[in-house]
Formats: sequence, structure tokens, C-alpha cells
Amino acid sequence: TLAVLPIFIFSFLAQKQLISGLTFGAVKG
Repeated sequence: TLAVLPIFIFSFLAQKQLISGLTFGAVKG
């Protein structure tokens, strides 16, 4: 259903933010 779509998008964006944050930390660290 369409109700799952916002949850999927949110989790996808959150995962992307997490990965980019970890990558940024690894590069800076």
C-alpha cells in the first residue's frame, strides 16, 4: 500500500545519512 512508501523513503534517507556520516567520520578521523 501507499502507506508504506513514506516509511520506506524515511528509512532509506536515514540509512543514507548514517552511511555518509560514518564515511565522513572515517575520512576525518
